[in-house]
Amino acid sequence: MIFFLYFLKNGRPASRFAISVNRKIGNSVERNYIKRKMKEWFRLNSLLLEQPHDIWVSIKKGFDGDSAAGVEGLFLDALSRIRTR
Repeated sequence: MIFFLYFLKNGRPASRFAISVNRKIGNSVERNYIKRKMKEWFRLNSLLLEQPHDIWVSIKKGFDGDSAAGVEGLFLDALSRIRTR
């Protein structure tokens, strides 16, 4: 899976999360599955961010259930790196 993660500090009391999935990725069921997984990972791990951020994830290629664990690791690594910037 290829995804891009953009982030920016915000002055709000909480972080915000947005996700976009390219229409070329599977059908709507697969795209919504990806969105649900990413939102859940963010919800469970948003405390990794010390300060509130606006985060936007743009997904260019899909993933299946077998590769979800690897993608989750990459996503969590990206969240932890945001904290150091």
